[in-house]
Amino acid sequence: MRPYEVFVNEQALGNAPRSGAPLQAILKFIRALADAPNTIGDFSEVDGAGRVVQVKVIGRHAITYWPDHAVCEVKITHIRPADR
Repeated sequence: MRPYEVFVNEQALGNAPRSGAPLQAILKFIRALADAPNTIGDFSEVDGAGRVVQVKVIGRHAITYWPDHAVCEVKITHIRPADR
């Protein structure tokens, strides 16, 4: 399987850490999704479109994503504090 491209919603970046180890941990996870787009999150939920999305908690942040197999992409839709 070829690596997927990973796309991050611009609004999601507003909640991401700006620097340091927390940002590096999130970026490492996002990069890993290119090679493993079927990575199961810590839990799943249904988004506004009725699609099942994965949620992975990295430190104090929750990353919401889903693989779009039709176009070999992973969509990062939200990065938000994990307690919300």
